[in-house]
Amino acid sequence: MKIAISSDNHLDVNRINIQEALTFQASWLRQNKIDYYLYAGDLFNDFAKTNHYFNQLQQLIPNTKIYYVAGNHDLLNNISFVEAETLHSPLYLHNRFIDIPNSNWRIIGNNGWYDYSFSSYHDRTKEVQRWKNVFWLDSSIEQPISDQERMQKVLKQVKHQLLLTKQVQKRVILITHFAPRHELLAPKPQVVNTPRKEKVYQMVNAMMGSDRLGKMIEDSDIVRFVFYGHLHGIHPPLTRHNVTYLNQAVGVRNKRINEWQENNFFEQWTSTIRIIELL
Repeated sequence: MKIAISSDNHLDVNRINIQEALTFQASWLRQNKIDYYLYAGDLFNDFAKTNHYFNQLQQLIPNTKIYYVAGNHDLLNNISFVEAETLHSPLYLHNRFIDIPNSNWRIIGNNGWYDYSFSSYHDRTKEVQRWKNVFWLDSSIEQPISDQERMQKVLKQVKHQLLLTKQVQKRVILITHFAPRHELLAPKPQVVNTPRKEKVYQMVNAMMGSDRLGKMIEDSDIVRFVFYGHLHGIHPPLTRHNVTYLNQAVGVRNKRINEWQENNFFEQWTSTIRIIELL
């Protein structure tokens, strides 16, 4: 059983021709005989486009089962908070699971969120919220509850899924968008060398994920792999308490920034996609 995982393709931000991307990815997945293609969020800045893309891709490769969770970029447009939590779309894996036939493996999906726990400002929630509302992209996402409440909802959902899985004695692959451990963050850049830059750095880290999710995952003793995105750049695998965390982000290249290690999108996608074979 071959599973391929990718994340953070950002097709619109990277100005990729959509038909070319569909054709290339479908061909690659078919040629590599991938049984499952999992995606950890951030395909477009528009959920409707993300959902449509994966439905098109699924039609091109019916022998490969495709599932995705949403990242913060996907949630920016054309989906409400309630829809993101309750949408019943065949390929959308948020707060759902799939069992791999003839195996002891279950794939659990959850979009995830953040609670500021990666930041030294974690206990100054109002200050972080004010900064987010002014400077951070996610401020335009419909959200009737606080970030801490949204993260608590994530934890409740994941806890329930893990309890269900323990009852049937399966091992877990978890796919989520946000980072589940602060240790997954890249080292602090040397350019962060003034109080102002330090504040911005800590504010950005606040929106990267939650250590509480990582603790729950590790305490469960049934999760073996966690695939996540959100953090662009190079983030080496991390193994803690028998759980291996793997970052699958392709990242962004434009006039301001280049997070790619390869010459073009298609080379970057193939170099960052990960294949695992389950026995």
